[in-house]
Amino acid sequence: MITGYRHFVTLADSIQWDETAIDYTADRAAWPRLTETERTRVLGLLAGFCIAEFAVAGQLDAYRAAALDDSMEACFRAQARDEARHARFFDLVAADVAGVPGDTPAQRLDVLRDRAAPELVDLLEVRLPETARRLADDRQDLTSAVGLYHMVIEGVVLLAGQHAMLATLDGLSVALPGMHKGVELVLRDERWHIGFGSRIVQSADICPTEADAMLEQAETAAKVWGDLLTEDAIETAMRQHRRRLKAAGIKFW
Repeated sequence: MITGYRHFVTLADSIQWDETAIDYTADRAAWPRLTETERTRVLGLLAGFCIAEFAVAGQLDAYRAAALDDSMEACFRAQARDEARHARFFDLVAADVAGVPGDTPAQRLDVLRDRAAPELVDLLEVRLPETARRLADDRQDLTSAVGLYHMVIEGVVLLAGQHAMLATLDGLSVALPGMHKGVELVLRDERWHIGFGSRIVQSADICPTEADAMLEQAETAAKVWGDLLTEDAIETAMRQHRRRLKAAGIKFW
């Protein structure tokens, strides 16, 4: 079994950032100049990220409790710190740049939820918490729980969404540089999260049923963004997912 996760903690500590240190002045000035189509697309993606980051940030306690050793627990703790920052970043953009109404993150989330596909909301606010509850009851479910969280939600759904957001921002009629910088930093964090999850899967004894489940979950989850992601983007996300599973030693029959 592969052991030791401390290098992920060292990496996480070396790339910390502060969402409040980003300058959003140009973004606030540019937002009213976006076309209606541009605003609709950015808000659709932003809604998904606000829902996702608040959801994932709230589920890591069960993962920490199920950690197999101190180094794994430290990684989950470092990841929780990242996820909380991501939630603050996307909420800050929603409130300060996009002007989403609401006095609290929860109120703004209620507004944005109507812009997200029901399938995405179900994955993040129903299926993920259910998985975390099962993990809290039975720590032997850690590998399958990591499969959903790290490999499917982060490795497919969020990664594909982040690339879609960056491509969208690059194609806008006016630039949103603060938002672009923040999404790039979120993407950098997510890469180590996915690497950490892949290491856990690689260290486990994955049976064919679990391997098939990770693939099937990803094929369904890749489509939860609806028309905000192109078919090519979905195919790319799935290709990368299969490559990660193969690198973790998983074979498909």
